[in-house]
Amino acid sequence: MKPKTELHVISSADLHRFASALFATAGVVPAMAEEWAKSLVWANLRGVDSHGVLRIPGYIERVNRKDINPAPNMRMEKRAGAIAVLEADRAPGAVAMAAAMAEAIARAREAHVGWCAACNITHAGAVGYFALQAANVGMAGVVMSASGPMMAYHGAKVSGVSTNPLAIAFPAANRPPLLLDMSTSTVAMGKVMSARDAGQKIPLGWGLDADGRDTTDPKKLATLLPLGGPKGSGLSFMIECLCSLMVENPIIAPALASGGKLDAPYLNGIAIAIDLAAFGDRQRILSEADRLARLIAALAPADGVERIYLPGERGDSILRERMREGIPLPHGTWSRLLACAEALGVPPP
Repeated sequence: MKPKTELHVISSADLHRFASALFATAGVVPAMAEEWAKSLVWANLRGVDSHGVLRIPGYIERVNRKDINPAPNMRMEKRAGAIAVLEADRAPGAVAMAAAMAEAIARAREAHVGWCAACNITHAGAVGYFALQAANVGMAGVVMSASGPMMAYHGAKVSGVSTNPLAIAFPAANRPPLLLDMSTSTVAMGKVMSARDAGQKIPLGWGLDADGRDTTDPKKLATLLPLGGPKGSGLSFMIECLCSLMVENPIIAPALASGGKLDAPYLNGIAIAIDLAAFGDRQRILSEADRLARLIAALAPADGVERIYLPGERGDSILRERMREGIPLPHGTWSRLLACAEALGVPPP
């Protein structure tokens, strides 16, 4: 497979306008198109290209198929103390999860902790974006989402669980918030998509082909492998319990019972916000986050390691660089975006 090394570099502002225009022209409510585009460009800015604008052509296909509702009737179906349940009505996942975290923060202002479950969302993108909503107002944030089978359960050679992601954000006093944003698989499916766009092979250990064998060909990958074997698949299993079973909207069991296929590609998510002041002196907690970060960063690095990165620091560093120099997009990604724009009649930047 010959790698495509050409890159198209574009500013974040131009990319945001372009992405928003694509969504709006496809029929997405303009305010939702803006929010959706913002979350994708945020992922690209932080180097999480697997969850950035390369997803747009697939998202628009789902809008055209009515799998994603471009004008959803999102509504809070329950508020009970710290708990809320959002019916997303197949909204763009980024829009639904942003609303869920906003509700979780509102619950936390009243009850010191807020838990908003979002039902019937669609693919949410990089969930760290929503966890940071809480950290940016001085709260801790936790976000999870659950989807259909696309990852092997440990010991199986076919998909049994999903890559259910988990993000945790924690504010600090004098530094950017700490942010862990991870998939329960060895890598997210978006990284496989990125390899396809770049014409590159994938490492052994990322996933299996249709025969249950390791593959380095992203086009032959049939299921991803769990991070840490039983740890990743077990964590994914429990996220399905928290995100889906608790709101009586199971995803995995119905899919497996019907041969591994979902009748409808809808997901569930959870946004949690935690008021740090409820535990004591908020400023001291933030200062301790600074101290913890400083001492971990000062540990002696292993041979060959240039520096120790704290959770979220690598993305912060890439963001600063890409804000200055622009966002590089692989040839395959840019070509697919241009084809999408041509089909919709949207002029590219």
